[in-house]
Amino acid sequence: MQAPKEKVKDGVSAVKAKTKITQAKASEKAEAATARSHAERELAHERGKAKVAAAKMELHQDKALHREEAMEHRIHKHGGGGGRDHHKHGVGIVAARPPVAGAYHPPPAAGGHYY
Repeated sequence: MQAPKEKVKDGVSAVKAKTKITQAKASEKAEAATARSHAERELAHERGKAKVAAAKMELHQDKALHREEAMEHRIHKHGGGGGRDHHKHGVGIVAARPPVAGAYHPPPAAGGHYY
């Protein structure tokens, strides 16, 4: 389920993107209306499409940022653990000592057992 804070941020970003898209379409229409040739109208259309694509990309990036912030908040809030497992794994584990120089342990005989 989506967190309410994340949902609100996504909604705000969507409204901003929608505003930018509407502004881009309006400026495209104004530019196309003042264009003197067919090529200028096509150029205005391409500029409008580029502005709309940029607004949609910005919305996508904002949503990804919101997801990342929410994930980091959950990680820090819950101590980095995941799910229901609240045990601190790895706490109190002591690393094995490195082998002593000159100590040689030959491999077991061919076909030998380790136990």
